[in-house]
Amino acid sequence: MNTKLLSQSYLAYCCVVFGPIVLFALVPMVILANGDSTLLLCLVLFCIISVSLISVFGYFRLKKNIHLHKVILENEGLRIDDVAFHADQIELITSISLRNALNKYNLYLVEIKTINGKYYYFLDRPMGLKFKSPSIRLLKKHNLLASKVNDKEIEKDGFSSLNQ
Repeated sequence: MNTKLLSQSYLAYCCVVFGPIVLFALVPMVILANGDSTLLLCLVLFCIISVSLISVFGYFRLKKNIHLHKVILENEGLRIDDVAFHADQIELITSISLRNALNKYNLYLVEIKTINGKYYYFLDRPMGLKFKSPSIRLLKKHNLLASKVNDKEIEKDGFSSLNQ
């Protein structure tokens, strides 16, 4: 098995969450502009600035409330922020749907609990058509980590629920 980056960046998360909204909003803008390129340019700039501000505020809110880690899947286990964790050092891996974290959108995280009681979180990749976590699916295929993966997604409410 090759190394595989499991965590995604916040920029990629914003593109997945807000990208369809921007595309959906552009259709009425083109209809409203009705050939007026100046009006269309103003509407598109307003949309881009609005989404950028929402993304930046969401990023700072996320950064203030939780420390996200860079997680790489390797043959022997996981590499979390350039520290190797073998499969026997990991106690549980769980997919978490975090409600009321960033505005109205659910935040999909993966929680890694080590045997020494530390928790590591990373942003999960976008869900597929089956609404299953792609990171959990990859971890279930890993020979050493498959037994550590929790099959059920846990729903939590807000950032404060992660500290419990």
